[in-house]
Amino acid sequence: MVFLSPKIVRRQPLFFSLHINNFTVSNGTSRGLLSAMPSGAEILPSLQQNTIRYGFPILVALGNFGNLAIILIFTRKSLRQSSCAFYLLCAAVFSLLGVNWGLVTNMYTVYHPPDPFGISLSLCRTRGYILQISSVLYRTMIVLASADRCALSSVNAKIRSFSKPKVAIKMIIITSLFWMIISIHLPIFQTIISGRCSVFGVYGIFFSLYQIFIFGLLLPALMITFGILIQKNLSAIRSRVQPLAGATNIRQPMLNKRDMNLLKVVLAEVTVGFLLSFSYPIQLLYSVLTDSIPNKSQDRIWIETFMTFTARTVLFYLNYCVTFYLYVIVSKSFRQEAKVIVLKCFMRTGQEHVSTINGSITAAH
Repeated sequence: MVFLSPKIVRRQPLFFSLHINNFTVSNGTSRGLLSAMPSGAEILPSLQQNTIRYGFPILVALGNFGNLAIILIFTRKSLRQSSCAFYLLCAAVFSLLGVNWGLVTNMYTVYHPPDPFGISLSLCRTRGYILQISSVLYRTMIVLASADRCALSSVNAKIRSFSKPKVAIKMIIITSLFWMIISIHLPIFQTIISGRCSVFGVYGIFFSLYQIFIFGLLLPALMITFGILIQKNLSAIRSRVQPLAGATNIRQPMLNKRDMNLLKVVLAEVTVGFLLSFSYPIQLLYSVLTDSIPNKSQDRIWIETFMTFTARTVLFYLNYCVTFYLYVIVSKSFRQEAKVIVLKCFMRTGQEHVSTINGSITAAH
């Protein structure tokens, strides 16, 4: 996952920054430029900075709470035997990494300049690699969860056998190692130029096309394909169950309530994930195609920078932060599990508070 730095520049070589620097007007020349061009676009830099300063903390709080709740729910005994729950659990872990290494570090650069990731090459590369791995593995886990539900809903018994926890564990290990190895080129070529942690030049073009292929073509295509197959499998189950209702010698793939709820959760995740992230590869492609345009106006630079910020940061990370709340909306059983977790937390907090009071009273006597 990459971000274009929101600093105002008149013309720069092609780069795709892996973080968002503090957008401030730091000298008299910049202030004069802002005041000399009274247009609607001039409010975009301050809007972007205020989003980082005030909006990101809300997203971080929602994302951390939601993903931790998902982890607690999917590690409960009632869901521990579900292969789909394994995939969604891992997706929440990678989502948690993405939220904190993406949004929290951006907030830090705003509240505590200068940007440490634009100074230390090791920090720059470590952060970029973690963000890339967490984003691609998060979506890979959703793809695997979709494939798992597709297999479980199949009328073919051999295909249904792939929906097992042992298979899920193997697939999680294999795909994690695969993407960790495939993405190793990023920390090798990523560098710092003029205080900006980015990928530059020819490699910048290659990396953009690489991201477009993965996030714009491969993973969305797999999600959509499995989503369509799930719908077809469900239709096939319904059509076969009716004429065979009186038959006792033919076994049909019947989904229990838990499996149906997980299926709803996965389909909702695929749909919302696609809607929130489809603009990312489009914006990347736009950046590649328009970077060579000379003498861009200041207004255009501001607008393009804000579009980049919205597509590559706000919408992209919003997907990490809304997952738990999406699950609560679409699944009744998930809502019930969430209530149990919340009640247990409150009860535990209340018991600790009572114990503290009792201990204080005993000590006083």
